[in-house]
Amino acid sequence: MVKLTEVLQFISQCDESERKQVINALNTQRRAANEAATKQLYIGAHVKFTSSKGRGIIEGIVTKINKKTVKLDCEIHGKWTVSPNLLTLIK
Repeated sequence: MVKLTEVLQFISQCDESERKQVINALNTQRRAANEAATKQLYIGAHVKFTSSKGRGIIEGIVTKINKKTVKLDCEIHGKWTVSPNLLTLIK
């Protein structure tokens, strides 16, 4: 498997056209991952995610599903808008 340092070194040696191709490939992969994650969700679903603001694991209920984001009601933690690929469905 290719190591991250090798990938970063390769990217640093690319010209602008090749960098754009790498960026497009990453964006396509991210979009596909978001779409797959969104298909598993539904309004009223109980989910959890790790806060990027240092609040640890937060649980909430899905209130709205957008194309790129999911809106959550996390009760005492407030309302959050989160990328669907960061969410874990609680069964």
